[in-house]
Amino acid sequence: MARRRRKQYSIGNGSRGQLGLGRRSMFVSQEKQAQHQAARRLKIWSRLVAAAVILGVSVIAGLLVWFGLVPYFHQELITPVEAAGQPDEAEPLPEYDDMGLPVYDDAVSLFLINEIFPNPTYQPKLAQMENIQVDSRITDALRQLTSAAKEDDLVLFFTDGYVSFEDQEQRFQAKVQELLDEGNTSKVMAKTDARAQAPRAGESDFQTGLCLRLAADSETFAQSKTYTWLKTNMGRYGFVFRYPEDKEDYTNMKADPTVLRYVGGKNAAAMQQLSMCLEEYVSYLED
Repeated sequence: MARRRRKQYSIGNGSRGQLGLGRRSMFVSQEKQAQHQAARRLKIWSRLVAAAVILGVSVIAGLLVWFGLVPYFHQELITPVEAAGQPDEAEPLPEYDDMGLPVYDDAVSLFLINEIFPNPTYQPKLAQMENIQVDSRITDALRQLTSAAKEDDLVLFFTDGYVSFEDQEQRFQAKVQELLDEGNTSKVMAKTDARAQAPRAGESDFQTGLCLRLAADSETFAQSKTYTWLKTNMGRYGFVFRYPEDKEDYTNMKADPTVLRYVGGKNAAAMQQLSMCLEEYVSYLED
């Protein structure tokens, strides 16, 4: 009987010990589980922060590429060309003649601005030629013209090329005032007379960038060696006299042999053969 009780007691003590170990084991497991969950949450937040940083860097890099590199390469690889009167449309590449000069369509070569065809907003793409600016498309022809003259011991020096709308208005007003200062004329007549020498803004062919004025006296230049040379040779390079003698009824401008105009080689040859000024020739082609 005593042995059974001790045995039972022994078993009871063993069960209590095992129960105590179980409770302690269960308590430690919950603590570790809490630590594991905290570490897991920290890891998740770290990943979210890292993803947000990567996303932010990617967005910034994309913006830099889009607003920085793309416009740069677009500008470097695509040459903007301002067509006559249509600066947003690209011109086709021109062909070249036997002299290596570009051949442009008549919409370029025969484009004109005058009293009948005013254009206050036209702005050509300009290039600097020594002390003047001209339409960039005629620079090759102008260089060849001046070089050919130099080979014959003649110097072509130009005082005017492209004249802006604002500058032309100043020239017109100055001419009006000059005529008024000379007296014997009304303001209305002064404006009418001034228009034949310095057109109103938006009515001057110098605004095309295709006209040039030589540094010479308009009254005596027609008797010079340079004038004779130009009359014989400049057509090969695409140039004609813009305001020739006896064409005032067409140009509405006083004759001035010092003003040259680019029209292209083919048109220059035809105009010389037909003895026509620019307005006359354009009207002839339209008929």
